Amino acid sequence: MLIRCYGVRGSVPTCDLRTWRYGGNTACVEVETPAGHRIILDGGTGLRRLGRTSAWGKRAGGGHAFWLLSHYHWDHIQGVPFFPPLFDPQHHFEFFGPAPQGGGTMEAALQGQMFQPYFPVDMSALKARRSFTEVASGQRWQMGDATVEAISLHHPQGCLGFRIETTTGTLAYATDTEPGNPAADAGVRQLAKDADVLFYDAQFSPERLGERPGWGHSSWAEAVRIARDAGIRCLILFHHDPEADDVTVDQYVRTARAEWPETWAAAEGLHVSCRTPGVYVERVVPRVGPRVPGRQAVRLRGRSLEGLPIELKGFMSNVTLKGSYLVVPEWSQLQPEIEVTLSGPNGHAPVMQGQVVRVDVDPETGQPAIGIVFSAEEQSARPPAGPKSSRRPRSG
Repeated sequence: MLIRCYGVRGSVPTCDLRTWRYGGNTACVEVETPAGHRIILDGGTGLRRLGRTSAWGKRAGGGHAFWLLSHYHWDHIQGVPFFPPLFDPQHHFEFFGPAPQGGGTMEAALQGQMFQPYFPVDMSALKARRSFTEVASGQRWQMGDATVEAISLHHPQGCLGFRIETTTGTLAYATDTEPGNPAADAGVRQLAKDADVLFYDAQFSPERLGERPGWGHSSWAEAVRIARDAGIRCLILFHHDPEADDVTVDQYVRTARAEWPETWAAAEGLHVSCRTPGVYVERVVPRVGPRVPGRQAVRLRGRSLEGLPIELKGFMSNVTLKGSYLVVPEWSQLQPEIEVTLSGPNGHAPVMQGQVVRVDVDPETGQPAIGIVFSAEEQSARPPAGPKSSRRPRSG
C-alpha cells in the first residue's frame, strides 16, 4: 500500500514563504492498494496537484478511483471543480461519504459550491462517470482489494474517519476531530487499533486547543495519546493550521517524537509505503532550482521570543533561488524574521532578509542548522563600519 500526500493544510489554503516546505494546499491524500486500485481521501485544493500527475493523464480506457469524503466543509471539497479528470468522460469515480446534515444528497452538497454566483459552471460540466453512496458510522464495505470502515468523529456538522485495510498494511485517517466526546474518542481508537499508519488532526498546539473549544480540531498531544492507546506503527500529524508556519510544525514533530518516536508531519510530496517488513516514509521537499554548495561566513541578527536583540556568527552551507541553509555554533529560539549579513568584497556586507522555516542539526558538523527562505522585499548592502570618508566622488 502506497500513500501519497497532495494537500495537508486545514481550514484555508496558504500561499506564503513561511509554509512552503510542508505546503499550503488543503486536504487531499491518495492511496494505491497492492492490486493497483486508487482511493482518494477528500478533495481539498491539493486535488489540483493530484490531477496533474502522470497517473491521471489521458490514456485509453480512462481511469477509475474510489473517493472517500470525510465531510463537506470547503477545505475538503474546494478542489473538486479544479480536478481535470472529472471533465473527461473516460474516467470513472465512485464517491462514498456521510449523509449531509440538514438534508440533501452528496451530489447536491458538492454542487452547492458550484451554483451561481459562486462558480461559472455547474456539475453538468463534469463528464466523468460518477456514482454516490452514503455510508454511516460502523459500516464496513469492500473497495477493490481494500476493506474500508467508517467511524463518526467529533466535528461540527459531522465528519467520518476511515480505516483502510489491505494485505500489506492498514491506514487510519482521522481528520477534523476534537477530543472530549467519549463516544468519538473511543471510535478514533477503534479506527486506529493496530494500524500501520495513522493520519490524525493536529491543527492546534495543546494550549491553542484549550482556547478553541467547539472548533472541531485536535493537537499533537492527543495524537500521541491515541498512537499509544491504539498501538499504531507510524503517526502522521495532519491538517496543519493556516497560521502554523514550518518552524511551528517542526516544533510539534520534535515534541511529539519525544513521546512517540515514529512521528512525522504530513507534507505535500510525502510518500508512505506499507510493505513487508515495515512502514517506510519518504520525504519529498519542494525546492526552486538546484542547491549551490559553498562555505561563506555570515552574521545573523534577529530577536528572541521576548523581543531582545540576538546576533550569531556562522557560515552559509548552500543557497538556492528561494533560500539558504546556515550553520551556527549555537542556537537560541528566535522570532521567524531574521537578517543575514554576508562578508562582501571591499568591506561591503550584503544583507538578506529572511524567514526561519527549519531548525535541525547539520549532519557534517553536528552543529545547529537553520533553513531560511528569502523575503520578497529588495535586499540591501550594508556599508563597512568606521568613520565616513571625506573623499569626494571622482567626476567623470
